[in-house]
Amino acid sequence: MSRVADRFARAARTYESATPIQRQAAALLAERVLASGAPESARVAEFGCGTGYLAQALAPRLNPSLWIATDIAPAMVLAARARTPLVAVMDAARPALAPGFDLVCSSLTLQWLAEPQAALARWRALVRPGGLLAVGALLHGSFAEWRAALTQAGVADVKPAFPNLDQARAWFGPDASITTVTLTDRHASALDFLRAARAAGIDLGARRALDAGTMRRAMAAFEARGGGVTYEIMLAVERV
Repeated sequence: MSRVADRFARAARTYESATPIQRQAAALLAERVLASGAPESARVAEFGCGTGYLAQALAPRLNPSLWIATDIAPAMVLAARARTPLVAVMDAARPALAPGFDLVCSSLTLQWLAEPQAALARWRALVRPGGLLAVGALLHGSFAEWRAALTQAGVADVKPAFPNLDQARAWFGPDASITTVTLTDRHASALDFLRAARAAGIDLGARRALDAGTMRRAMAAFEARGGGVTYEIMLAVERV
């Protein structure tokens, strides 16, 4: 199992208690999909479905003739089945599906893939002509408070690192509708934030590699900033 799959497999039982921002991002992406005219009886493929937030957000207005939801973590697939009956274990970077979908979608998964642009091209190839590709992804600026705290503590290689808007925009066609939204989660302490990140399957990079002193300095610097955590999110909808 890959490191990404392993992280999210461990987080399956705790994910929904730690991911209010992920739920909100899925709802915002669903609004964009519906505003773009996705057919009610669409054939849908979803990558990185998690526990089913996007399916839940689209369910009141979309009654797809086929919805194939996929996730790389088997435990997430099991958790999603209550919301999306047809769920499969699949690597989003290498989708094993035939083309012909009216909607291919993914919420906050693309940024965890090693080669996001290549994965996005494979997703696009699954969309029928005239169909929709809809993606939500984290951008540079996400977790800015933790990144700044690590830098203040003397960490040179600060992670996680995400693309900026210009880099991510270049992955889509010129007619794609792209917007950004900034959401903020709040935590009572640095330890609360770190525990929530682990419960959500989020890789904060250097945490395990830091010595105790550096970690204490980073946690203190994070708390001095007030405990807020920024999520800079791109919402992109492209008609193929």
